[in-house]
Amino acid sequence: MRRDRAATWRLASRVAVAAVLVGVFVTWVADGPVKLDGTQGPNNGWLAVIMAALALLWIRMLGSWVGVIGVLGSGLVIFWTALENWLDARAVIGASPRLGLALVLAGSVALTAVALVQAVELAQELRHRGAERAV
Repeated sequence: MRRDRAATWRLASRVAVAAVLVGVFVTWVADGPVKLDGTQGPNNGWLAVIMAALALLWIRMLGSWVGVIGVLGSGLVIFWTALENWLDARAVIGASPRLGLALVLAGSVALTAVALVQAVELAQELRHRGAERAV
C-alpha cells in the first residue's frame, strides 16, 4: 500500500515538474503587444528550470527526508521566483499573468503539496515505529 502511494506521489511530482518546464517557455506576462516568457526580460525562468531539474533528482528519493526537503525547497523556490517576477512585471509595466506563469505556479504548488504530504507520512511512520519499540 505504501509503495502504491509513493509511486502516485512520484508521478504527481513528475507531472508538476513537466508543468513548470513547459510553463517557463510559454508566455508568463503580457501587457498589450508586450509578451514575455519565463526566459525573457527580467524573468528568472532559468532558475525555475534549474530547480525543476534538481527536483527530478530529489523525487527519486521522495520516501526519505532528504527527498522531501529537496522537493519542498524546489517547490518553494520555483513559486517565489514566479510570484516575484509576476509582481515586478505588474508594478513596472502593468503586465498581467498568462498561461505560462499559471503553469509554473501550479506546478510549484503541487511540488510543495506532495512534499508536505510525504513529510506527514514520514512523521507518522516514525511515530508508529516509536510506539512499537515502546511496547
